[in-house]
Amino acid sequence: MATLNFNSGNNYIVPSENNMNYRGQQGNDVYIISKATETNAKIKITDTEGTNIIQLVDGITISNSLFTKNAARLTLSNGTEVTINGADKFTYETSGNSTSGDIGSQWSYSDFVKGMGVTDGPPSSGSKNGTENLLISNSFEVPEDTSTDNSNTTYTIVNINVSADETITATNVAEDFRFEVDTDGVSKEGAYNITIDGFDKSNDKLTLVLVGATSNLTTQEFDAISNVEVTSDGISGTQIFFAPDSNKESAKLSLPNIEESFTVNSWTATTYTVEIIADVNLV
Repeated sequence: MATLNFNSGNNYIVPSENNMNYRGQQGNDVYIISKATETNAKIKITDTEGTNIIQLVDGITISNSLFTKNAARLTLSNGTEVTINGADKFTYETSGNSTSGDIGSQWSYSDFVKGMGVTDGPPSSGSKNGTENLLISNSFEVPEDTSTDNSNTTYTIVNINVSADETITATNVAEDFRFEVDTDGVSKEGAYNITIDGFDKSNDKLTLVLVGATSNLTTQEFDAISNVEVTSDGISGTQIFFAPDSNKESAKLSLPNIEESFTVNSWTATTYTVEIIADVNLV
């Protein structure tokens, strides 16, 4: 198989030729999977540098899909096989098309695999097949994770109300920690650093209360608010950096030892419970 190497810039790449490995190299590249591919072509995508996106244009049908923990093979309705090496390093955009200006929905590899029909996400070993004849459209969605369903849990409500940096220690009962924020992502509790120590991801819940809002948000929608940033790693745990207030100061809410993997502006909470609720909908 031949390799087509691109330059170090931010490239828009439309894989189409049979027996070709497309390699973006450096830069933040976008690979657009469309109906432009040759029939029954064998295509590979390899790109380990930069922040790269696989765009699946609206209206294409994925006849078959196969996923491992770090690779994917998508078979299009025209018989073309697209193999993505290092698939777990890419962001996936469904119904997006940079050539026509269409903006789709972006997903981490794990969520993309779930949306493709492997409800448990990428397997830790071996491979799993996704749903056959799946049409890419704006209705593409990730099934709700019910592995930590706490819908019937009775919580002790803890309203966070501080006047300085503070560490709040969780108890051994199920608690709902409520933190007020406005619709621009600015903390209503002041520009302080708040840590919830001992947050139990199996029993506790974090609720961000949207003051003045009329509808709830998903974690990804909240993370996409301008100047809001959510990070998570094995050292600092999960940290929510709220948008700056009128004095250009911002609050930070930390959950030590709570670690999730997600891409930028795609806050995902699968091992613990988070709700972002408009105050009018708060029970």
